[in-house]
Amino acid sequence: MASHHGHHHGDHAATFDFAEAAPRFKERAAAESAKYRRLAGHLAAPGDRTVADIGCGAASMAFALAETLPDAQVVAVDAEPAMLDLVRERAAETGAAVRAAQASVDDADALAAAVGGPADLLWAGHVIHHASDPQAALGNLAGLLAPGGRLAIGEGGTAPQYLPWHVGVGRPGLELRLIEAGSRRLEGEGVEHGSTLLEYGWNLALERAGLTEVREVNELNATPAPLEGADLTHALESLRTRTGWFEHFLSDEDNAAWARLLDEDGPDWLGRRRDLHHLAIDTYFVAVKP
Repeated sequence: MASHHGHHHGDHAATFDFAEAAPRFKERAAAESAKYRRLAGHLAAPGDRTVADIGCGAASMAFALAETLPDAQVVAVDAEPAMLDLVRERAAETGAAVRAAQASVDDADALAAAVGGPADLLWAGHVIHHASDPQAALGNLAGLLAPGGRLAIGEGGTAPQYLPWHVGVGRPGLELRLIEAGSRRLEGEGVEHGSTLLEYGWNLALERAGLTEVREVNELNATPAPLEGADLTHALESLRTRTGWFEHFLSDEDNAAWARLLDEDGPDWLGRRRDLHHLAIDTYFVAVKP
């Protein structure tokens, strides 16, 4: 999860309430468990003994790693107490041996204390780009690795797209403007916190952190129309979440269009359409400490 959570645009503050969002994170984690199980299988090695999910959120990767590596020490690390409460709740429910610890990717000492020893595998999913200095954050994580240990980060890729170019409500290109609003919000977050933005790709950033054998993996998510059942629910939840996060970076016209499209009781509700699809690329990078 992001280590920054108060966002402003003009006179608007869009503070993210992690405690309020926890049930949603838990639902999403359940929906994505198969994906993380598969990813853990790709990333884990039989000899791994200390592994951590950094910026864990609901800790989907931590629980997948605990399943894949039953003899390993698995730590879920997040800056947000509400997320760590959620991790402990999930661990109690599942009996998984996952330890929760608080630290931000910006705090090298707290990270070291949280992980508790040289790590064989660190996973950081969609958190490094929120750091106040992403390059320094990668250095913090690289410093925690045992020789031969791997750092895997979920960064880059493409935002998910679900809608046709024109849905008959608002102007064409509605979803493309939502994606662009997300980029502007991230830029605004960086300005607000005085963050240092990366001016090069993640592969180069990992090399600059002193890591080698950098490889990029791209996974295509392509579910054709019509979306149904859990796929449709996930799409609607994703759109509802992002339109809420990015509303101050959208025009009044676009916000009004999204309100109509996401109103379950209205005539334009997306949940009744048969032309929604899911197209996205998840990207992650893996690098090794020499």
